[in-house]
Amino acid sequence: IVASQSERDHFRYLRQQTRERVQRSCGGEMEREVHGVLGPLGVDEKVSMAVAENLRKVEDEMLATNGGYCAPEQNNVGGRPLNGSANGDVEGGADRLKWSEDVGLTAFLLKFSEGMEEVPTKRLYISALTIGSGYFFGGLIPLMPYFFIDNVQTALIYSCIVTGVILLIFGAVKTYVTGASGGYRGYAWGAISMLMVGGGAAAAAFGIVKALEVSE
Repeated sequence: IVASQSERDHFRYLRQQTRERVQRSCGGEMEREVHGVLGPLGVDEKVSMAVAENLRKVEDEMLATNGGYCAPEQNNVGGRPLNGSANGDVEGGADRLKWSEDVGLTAFLLKFSEGMEEVPTKRLYISALTIGSGYFFGGLIPLMPYFFIDNVQTALIYSCIVTGVILLIFGAVKTYVTGASGGYRGYAWGAISMLMVGGGAAAAAFGIVKALEVSE
């Protein structure tokens, strides 16, 4: 949760800074940034300029609709009122776009130039639940044989077998979910690679413990 909250707070801070930079920008500056994103994709510079102008107009109207300015002469860009219209009126109607912070030039620059999107609130809890469950079951499964077998060495063997099977299954499922190609060979490689990574980590931990026991 803390990591996701930090990511969300950083995004909101960067969004505020970008919005202020957009409002302070001189003529042509934001247009060049938009073309810097669209140009490498083959978009003509004139089209990029038109896109930037339209995005700026949308953001101006969004700010005006949300009460984001006090007076047109104090908050305008290039001599235009923030609502993007000549007379400063915001057009109404049922078909008007429902303004949000996901539209406009700021949202475009954040998403396509910075590669950032706001973290949804539900993602905080989903991430916490996913990571917590992963650690819980990842630690519980190797320990289960020790709950039912008195001999430690025998329990260790069963623990290795159970963990290996779980790693193989998880690797195959992960390969399927992520859409990796290769058919059955792809699934087999995903399972084996997961077993190698998990087994290597377990072997390293076991070796470190043994080394510490010897040193004592």
